[in-house]
Amino acid sequence: MRFDGKIAIVTGSSDGIGRATALLIAREGGQLVLNARGQERLEAARTAIQAVGKPPLAVAGDVAQRVVAERLVEETLRHFDRVDILVNNAGGGSDLRVLEEVTDEDWERTLHSNLGSAFLLCRAIAPAMKQQRSGRIVNVSSLAGRNVSRLSGPQYSSAKAGMLGLTRHLAQDLGPYGITVNAVAPGPTLVERVAKKWAQRPEAERARLLANIPLGRLARPEEVATVIAFLASDDAAYVTGVTIDVNGGSFMS
Repeated sequence: MRFDGKIAIVTGSSDGIGRATALLIAREGGQLVLNARGQERLEAARTAIQAVGKPPLAVAGDVAQRVVAERLVEETLRHFDRVDILVNNAGGGSDLRVLEEVTDEDWERTLHSNLGSAFLLCRAIAPAMKQQRSGRIVNVSSLAGRNVSRLSGPQYSSAKAGMLGLTRHLAQDLGPYGITVNAVAPGPTLVERVAKKWAQRPEAERARLLANIPLGRLARPEEVATVIAFLASDDAAYVTGVTIDVNGGSFMS
């Protein structure tokens, strides 16, 4: 019960890594605040999480928009008076395009949904965490931010690399207030979106990609969630400004 008495916001929690993380924190006693753009899938996640833990609060909306990010934090504080954990998982990949094919809209949408949402939520949540002089922020970056993406375009690699810079800078700025800021960098993970892309790849290409992963397979969302939960827990109380690679060995730092 590492998260007993803890209030945790997990964005992008209707499926994939976000949902797996929310379920894990709920099973270990945490009070969840869920967020996703789609109301129907968010309600399904709320039902699943309520079955294993405390009834969660669900706030629908796109946290790449400032008003939504601020409302998510405000509603959390209004319901629970504090917030202990923020997992910035909102965002997503892009089509696999070469540079010349990336439009202005592609670039802006991908950066806003991934990096912009993390920035807006960190900015909104910092005053409350500073006041209580404690907090855990975990940013979900990607192997793309450490190296390059094999399934998305340059806009996605840029956004995820930016999250790593944001992580380091905020770890420095917020550390004196007892707030840790860390990141995970998953490799290709079998969330629904990636599974669809993976299925569309020719067999030879899939074999080539797997050959670059020493463990020989893609990750499961639950395998990333366990690392996020570690960074969000008191087990990682003296860990800040780091990125943990969860990629089966395809990138080693």
